[in-house]
Amino acid sequence: MRLTIRFRPKDGTLILPINYEEVLQGFLYRSIQDFDLADFLHNVGYTKEKRRFKLFTFSRLYGTYRIHRHEKKIEFFDQVTWHVSSVVESLIVDLGRNYVLKEHFNLNGQPIHIEETIVKALDITEKHAYRIRMLSPLTVYSTYENRYGDKRTHFFSPFDLVFSDMIEKNFCNKFQAYFQTQPTERVKIKPIKVTEKDKVITAFKDFRINAWNGTYEIQAPLAYLKFMYDVGVGSKNSQGFGMFEIIE
Repeated sequence: MRLTIRFRPKDGTLILPINYEEVLQGFLYRSIQDFDLADFLHNVGYTKEKRRFKLFTFSRLYGTYRIHRHEKKIEFFDQVTWHVSSVVESLIVDLGRNYVLKEHFNLNGQPIHIEETIVKALDITEKHAYRIRMLSPLTVYSTYENRYGDKRTHFFSPFDLVFSDMIEKNFCNKFQAYFQTQPTERVKIKPIKVTEKDKVITAFKDFRINAWNGTYEIQAPLAYLKFMYDVGVGSKNSQGFGMFEIIE
């Protein structure tokens, strides 16, 4: 299920850090009225062995903006659009109700007024393959130790041979964490319109992340596609990565 809100900065502009995913994640958690749900998602999540998944994701902010490179800030003007998705429907219902009833919030210490709130489930006809466009960049990686015992992180490019396999492995882990059973069919993904200009280098809590925007094709059963649509594709979904829209 997906929530879309459109809001306007009450002071005319909204200034955020250029890497604002952490700000949005904090705003999302503070917006949850069901404190038990907020605590579960933040501190427990859905588990598969040692892995924990929050099973929600969110987009970047869409609207008119200006980047202040020296200050490492981004300034939004007029109306701004933001999307949040989750397979946990109670989360989307909780957020939607709060945004409708309250309307006035602070984002990064600045007042905003929510003008529109939409909650909608994906309604699409089953096909052999689906084209998707990223609404927040996609990242997938593996962590290993070098010969000195130091931990290293390797981020995969959409052009790496194992990219699709890594995406599928991540999907399987999230699927098992939520449904407590293994998927029985394959998931494949390939880049359709992705260039070096789509590469995004950002940071979350000082952890550097390489991610990719662009257009991709996913081959998967419709039920699997809907699950990925709700929870995000790839890693770090609850940090604002891996949300996509279907291109009809």
